Amino acid sequence: ASMSGASQALGSKPDTATSALLLPAGVFLLILTFLPFVYILPYYVNMILQASTIVFIGAHLSIPGKQYNQETGETEDKPPLEQMSRKDVMKFPIYGSCVLFGLYCLFKFQKDLANMLLGIYFTSLGVIALAGLISPMIAPIFGRVAFWNKTHEFEVPVVGPIAFNKIDLVCVLACSSVGYIYYTTHLWWCNNLFGVSFAIRGIEMLSLGSFLNGVILLCGLFVYDVFWVFGTDVMVTVAKSFQAPIKLVFPRGWDEPKEKQFSMLGLGDIVIPGLFIALMLRWDVVQCAEKGEKLSEGKKIYFYAQMTGYVLGLVTTVVMMIQFKAAQPALLYLVPTALLSALFTAAIRGQISQLIAYTEEEAEEVAGEEEDKKAK
Repeated sequence: ASMSGASQALGSKPDTATSALLLPAGVFLLILTFLPFVYILPYYVNMILQASTIVFIGAHLSIPGKQYNQETGETEDKPPLEQMSRKDVMKFPIYGSCVLFGLYCLFKFQKDLANMLLGIYFTSLGVIALAGLISPMIAPIFGRVAFWNKTHEFEVPVVGPIAFNKIDLVCVLACSSVGYIYYTTHLWWCNNLFGVSFAIRGIEMLSLGSFLNGVILLCGLFVYDVFWVFGTDVMVTVAKSFQAPIKLVFPRGWDEPKEKQFSMLGLGDIVIPGLFIALMLRWDVVQCAEKGEKLSEGKKIYFYAQMTGYVLGLVTTVVMMIQFKAAQPALLYLVPTALLSALFTAAIRGQISQLIAYTEEEAEEVAGEEEDKKAK
């Protein structure tokens, strides 16, 4: 993850106008993460609640808006999203397949070495991702003291320019302790803290670019997921062998045999649908702006249709997993519910053509026009 700007060196602070539910959602997610220490929910309930809450938070953090700069004391634009092009989304399933099969081969011949190197890499990224979520939240505690808020910029080979302040460093150091615990013990809660951070940051920072790009990516990964889960043992082998926070794990019961203590959900089954849901939320934002209306929960028509579809897709995945007593490719159920809920909503509202034509450039233009109006 790149780091730029003062207050957004590691993460961006959400515009409070986007949703009054954002803070309660974050608290709810934190409770769900540590609840198994006190009470173990049925794993499928915890899975559905955590995954849908992560998508809710990530999607709202992706909305263009303003954030407070602790160093200057002024509001500024949130950093732009990293947009995927048509070529990117078409190549994604192919590149994903190459990486997956490469990991499969690596685990077959050098499992310990692979886990050591990949563990260091993903643990380091996890520390930065978790710090990126915490830094904007605790920044107000330090006020506008120059010592804490002064931005330091460096040019790092390969990575490029990075910027951070001492608040970011405090967060990285604190999160490094979680990283150390995770790397040495692979405790489930450390894994989930990093996994949640990866998922939220991924949904927050990436844009599919357009509705059609989203359709292409979802359809491509639908085939990818079905093939690698049903056609081979590759996906399941890598998921079980890979000791890195690329999945969320959910305790089933501490008295269960060790190999049956946890169920898992890959981050791809959260982030990929999450990117599409975030795209639909931003279209709700665009439609409100075009009508001159203020965004409210009742105006997020496509977003809540998508969230309903996502929950139904997860429920179907769990039902099929229990029915067949075997791992299921979640995207087999999540992709149809995502696409159908978008198209069904558009059909009811008579917006099929507008939906198909929607691009993120349109969102940027509307955001720019809104800023011009405020300036006048």
